[in-house]
Amino acid sequence: MKVLQFTPYFPPHKWWLETVAEEFSKYFVQQGWEVINVTSSIWQEHENSYIRDGYKVIIVPSFDIIPNFPVPKFRKKEFWTVMKMIKKEKADIVQTHTRFFLSTFLWWFLARCRRIKRVHIEHGSEYVQVSAWRKNKIAYFYDRLIGKWVFKRADFIIPISNACKHFIEMKFLKRPNMQVVYRWLEIPHILPKVENLHEKFPDKYIVWFIGRLYKRKNVENMITAYYSLDKNIQNKLQIVIVGDGEDFKKLQALDIDKRVYFTWGKPFTEALAYQKQFDIHYHTSNPWWWLATTLLQAMYFGCFIVATPNEWSLDVLENHKNAVVLQNSTLEEIIIWYKQWLDWYNKKLERAKINEKIIEEKFDWKYNIKTYFILYKDLL
Repeated sequence: MKVLQFTPYFPPHKWWLETVAEEFSKYFVQQGWEVINVTSSIWQEHENSYIRDGYKVIIVPSFDIIPNFPVPKFRKKEFWTVMKMIKKEKADIVQTHTRFFLSTFLWWFLARCRRIKRVHIEHGSEYVQVSAWRKNKIAYFYDRLIGKWVFKRADFIIPISNACKHFIEMKFLKRPNMQVVYRWLEIPHILPKVENLHEKFPDKYIVWFIGRLYKRKNVENMITAYYSLDKNIQNKLQIVIVGDGEDFKKLQALDIDKRVYFTWGKPFTEALAYQKQFDIHYHTSNPWWWLATTLLQAMYFGCFIVATPNEWSLDVLENHKNAVVLQNSTLEEIIIWYKQWLDWYNKKLERAKINEKIIEEKFDWKYNIKTYFILYKDLL
């Protein structure tokens, strides 16, 4: 069986969509399937095509007409050369990701003309929002036209979360053949040695954040709330922040007494080695589209979870069952949690067992790949 997968970007460009597409490719070829990825030339290290980990990548000459919206260079001879390469691939299924990208519409139209089965994996749970209201209006009407067409014409739709499925059903259409398939989580068994945080900060509970430091992650409220606490509470907690980003210097400036430990950005496995030591994982996020991988990692490691209800956290968390879920991401809510944390922390082990089971059932790659196999075989 052959899958022709179209994505706007592909590694080394790394966002949620690209990671899912790459992992899908690696694991499907391990099961004897053939996967050909077609992606834009933006961020690519190769000019034409290449093979890696058993899957093939075909590169389409492209440019960003606006930031993060690649468009093929239709007038270039190289584009039509690539088109011939694509047509030679006699695929059983054409697979696209995220309704909004032009790659989804263009390649799906090609599949329809060739009468190939079309599967769409949807990652979004909200309309596209940018900085200017006029652009938001244009994006909305584009979405209502192209996005709805994509959902309506799909042979099968796979939302990657319940929040995503709910968005499709509420804003576009209801389809009886939609099935949520979460992405899978991979944690290396062997992690590099890093500093021991409990030796560095003896007699303290390690509260941490990991990830990119920018506005939507809301780390600012985490630090500000900490500084509003009584000194006795402050002295029992140690905030550790693993990450880098555009708000790094701003966050350092908030730490007026130098009580927060910033590690700067760390490679993936080193960041995991830090995370494995933490007592309390704080999912700080403001509203956004993705289910944070760092939250899933914290569940895997058995951290005590405190989370805002944003970034799809409610797909995996239930208040006072396997986490403490705040009402929102405001400073006031975060302060309430800081003042009551010890009352909740004594249930850490009980909740860790629940989270371990959730990760095993929903985010195991073998189970999810098997789900894809069953869905695709039924479709064909």
